[in-house]
Amino acid sequence: MSALWMLAALASLGTGVMGERILRIRARRQSDKLAALTERLEIYANYGKLAAVRRAETEETLTALERDIAAAESEIQTLRSAAEDAAASLPAEFHCVDRVARSGGPLWFVAVEALDASAPWSGVRHYAVAADSAEEARKRVTERHPSTTAFAIAAAAPLVLPER
Repeated sequence: MSALWMLAALASLGTGVMGERILRIRARRQSDKLAALTERLEIYANYGKLAAVRRAETEETLTALERDIAAAESEIQTLRSAAEDAAASLPAEFHCVDRVARSGGPLWFVAVEALDASAPWSGVRHYAVAADSAEEARKRVTERHPSTTAFAIAAAAPLVLPER
């Protein structure tokens, strides 16, 4: 019977050794899987850090763009106010040189200032001139007031009359 016990003990020992090897292989596989998952977790953590950095950069860019937009809107408002002020300061009375404006033809605004007492008026007169170009409009006003010592003639600017 001791041989039988010995055989049972050896079988039991062999089974234990085989079980231990199987469990060691499984443990090594599980450790490898755990290492791979830990590595992936670190990669995803790095992606999270990168995303946080990019979000911060994007927020800074957005803040800078919002400041630029506010500055541009302020400049637009300033320019709009200046344009309204300029439109309000246009003279309400114009002198015509010698032509009536053609329908669809351009009108030009030319200011003429009387410089000395020999001029027939004092101050500034505003002329509305129908001409094809600014040079032609200024030339026609210069023909009407040829004296360079008595009159100062400004450059011609496009004239847009308000709709009524």
